[in-house]
Amino acid sequence: MRAYVLCGGFGTRLRSVTDTQKALVPVHGEPFLARVLRQLERAGISEAVLCAHYRAEQVAEQLAALAQDAGLRLVLVVEPSPMGTGGALLNALREQPPQGRFLVLNADTFLDADGYALIAQGQGNALLSVQVDERSRYGSLEVDASGRLQALLEKGREGSGLINAGVYAFTCETFASITVRACSMEQELLPELLAREAVNVIEYSGRFIDIGTPESLDRYANDFRMEPRS
Repeated sequence: MRAYVLCGGFGTRLRSVTDTQKALVPVHGEPFLARVLRQLERAGISEAVLCAHYRAEQVAEQLAALAQDAGLRLVLVVEPSPMGTGGALLNALREQPPQGRFLVLNADTFLDADGYALIAQGQGNALLSVQVDERSRYGSLEVDASGRLQALLEKGREGSGLINAGVYAFTCETFASITVRACSMEQELLPELLAREAVNVIEYSGRFIDIGTPESLDRYANDFRMEPRS
């Protein structure tokens, strides 16, 4: 199975602590992305397409080492200009068309391998969700009784609830007829998809953190431990 990994973030909030490409921010002597890729391999993913624009040359320089470390076949697709999360995916799907159901994930988010395996083993279009005590920093979800996604809600809603973990699975036909353009995954591509197809919500209860702020990066570095390498 293939995963498309979105590495295009500018990492604006992390510039006070690092000058590297966001996905390559060092954690205990290795790029954060290396840890994400190892989790994918543990979940049974065999190849990954890295989608990048900002400082893509840094990703290119480390591509071979990342592939060897994770045991994955890696391909880098560079956007000609910033295209947003949705546009980056559409561009990569055009450059590296999927042969079957595939995963999409953000390069700045860490989950246990079980989370990727959980959504990979399902069928059809799906989104991985996680329950948090305070959801105001994240986009939360409206889900019906059958576990179907009804709407993606904007950030700012307070209190506990289900949030979008930023991991998706789609069939190879899902975006096949969509024109490549700059767009947002959460604000454009997914709402458009919901209008024409069902998206299942799969709840994940393991570790979850994104490293988008210096505080969350510090928490990850201090509190999260990787499993021993196999």
